[in-house]
Order: sequence, then C-alpha cells, then structure tokens
Amino acid sequence: MKPSETKDTPEMTVNYDSVAIAYNRRYELHEYAGIRSAILRLVEPTDKRCVLEVGCGTGKWLNVLAQFGCNVAGIDPSKEMRLRAPDAVRGEIREGVAEALPWVDASFDVVYCINALHHFASPERALREIARVLRPSGTLLSIGLDPHERRGRWFVYDFFPETLDLDLERFPPLSRRSTWLEAAGFSCIEARPVEHLQSSRSFDEMLRDGVIEQTYTSQLTALTAAEYAAGMRRIRETADRDHGFRFVSDLTLYATEARKSV
Repeated sequence: MKPSETKDTPEMTVNYDSVAIAYNRRYELHEYAGIRSAILRLVEPTDKRCVLEVGCGTGKWLNVLAQFGCNVAGIDPSKEMRLRAPDAVRGEIREGVAEALPWVDASFDVVYCINALHHFASPERALREIARVLRPSGTLLSIGLDPHERRGRWFVYDFFPETLDLDLERFPPLSRRSTWLEAAGFSCIEARPVEHLQSSRSFDEMLRDGVIEQTYTSQLTALTAAEYAAGMRRIRETADRDHGFRFVSDLTLYATEARKSV
C-alpha cells in the first residue's frame, strides 16, 4: 500500500453465496428506473459499446445492456451470484475482484459499479484497475448510497443503529471519492442523485416482502446475531405498541460519473 493510500475498507464480509438465492427479490420490489436511465444514457444502441460491470452480482444490469446492443462483460467473486445471471450474459461474466481485473489495457468504453464500491477491499486500487481497462476518454459510473448526505430516513438505520455507524465508515463521501478518482487518472467528476427509493410498510408487509430478513441487505447481513436480534425486538415492540405504525424507507442513491483522462 502506498503511503498516501487509505486503509482497506472496514472489516465486513458479506457472504453473497449465501444470499444469492434471494438477491433478485429487490428487483421485484423496486423498478430502479433511475439506475436504468443512468446506465443507458452512457451508451447508444447503434455503437456496440464495450461495457464492463464490476461487482455484477446476478447480471441484472448486464442483461439490460446486452438487450440494448452492447458488448458486455462482468466480474464478481461470488459463484452463486454469477450462476443466477441470465444465459445471455453468463458466458461473459468472470470470477474475480475489482483490484485485479482480468482484462488487458483499454478494453472497455464504459465501466460501471452499482452498489459495489463500498464492498471493494481497496477502492483506490480498484479505481486504478478500472482506469487501466478503460479506453482514453472512457467513462466510469458508480452508483450507491451516501449516508454522509444525511438525507431521508431508513427504518434499518432507525431500528438497527449499528448499521448507520458502519455505513458512515465504509461508504466514502464525495470528497474522498473525488480524491480517489483524480489520483486514478479521472477528470470531469460529477455527482448527482439518480434514484429515490420510497416505501411505507406495516410490520406484516415487511415480513411478507422479506425486507427485514438478515440476508436482504448487506447492512443487516453485516450485523452480529445479537445486534440483529436486538433490532428485531425493537421492531416487534414498536409494532405491538402501535398497530398502525409504518416502517419508512426514503433513500437516495447517487451517481458519481468521471471520464478517464486522455
């Protein structure tokens, strides 16, 4: 690690092999139209752009781009997640990590990461690798939460307070993302909100939708068994006291876009 490089992300390992079977439930509950638009605005259906997704999971967005006419590739360390990718893109998905991309220099026009940057062991090294495989003037798009903005609310943070502390540590604020991008050789850095996720559920609806299962989101998966159990007790006690109580999600996802310097 270089002297100027920050320490790897906090000690938190999400076993995505164990959660893969239910991972796509989020796409049944949310349309994610903002993410779709942000990705598609980077490509044109006639130019056959070469696109890489780092941390591609089950290949949801690669499949969208493949249907749009792009030449797509993806990488993810989880075998079970990769096996759930559509057949149309599965052959282009490789096993691996963001810090060691198995492609030659200047292979792609666009590289993107969706809810993935905070999972990279070393985001700085990953961004340098992304810059390496991008062609000159190629575009990087990263989308995810930014809890440092302190906008909206989320029942997960309300009832499992350890998750907010963890996210403030593992999600880099815009200033740090910009510093990393510039050091990796990117310019024209722009950040903007792209997705507003809103929901209001009763306790029974949360059970039905599975959004309080520990495997539903990495924030809950990161908790110890005792921390998760304590949060569930808070939720049940609140629901018992007030049968009309609604558990609110009001989250904004931000896009950070940058261009590789020529």
